[in-house]
Amino acid sequence: MSPEDLGTVDRSWAELRWRQSELIARLESTFRSVGATDTAAARARWLVYAVAELVDLLAAPSRLAERARLLANSWPLTGTAPTFAIEGQAWMRAAHGVSPSWTDDTELAWRHAWLLLSDVLADETLSPFAIPVGHEH
Repeated sequence: MSPEDLGTVDRSWAELRWRQSELIARLESTFRSVGATDTAAARARWLVYAVAELVDLLAAPSRLAERARLLANSWPLTGTAPTFAIEGQAWMRAAHGVSPSWTDDTELAWRHAWLLLSDVLADETLSPFAIPVGHEH
């Protein structure tokens, strides 16, 4: 991630952090819309918690990987891992809907954050965090 991306993610997270309840509600709604009705609330809360834990570590990939591995153990769906296709896309839609200052640059910076997470965990159990080829932006 570029320094500009890091700054953009930090600024947008600072805004989103104050809108966490709305963000969680939007995430729950998104998860329910894809059929995850029983797990929507737990997934939404976990995702916001995980972002809060990891966003400050984006500039330190080794620490990011270590913390992300620990967080994986608390994922509420046994036998699965969060994916960009579901959780990542839900995050992007919900954050865009909650943040009045969300721009294309914000979207791109968050995509780069997902890519970084994928890179640092490429050989780990969280590899499903990866953005599918052709969807980098």
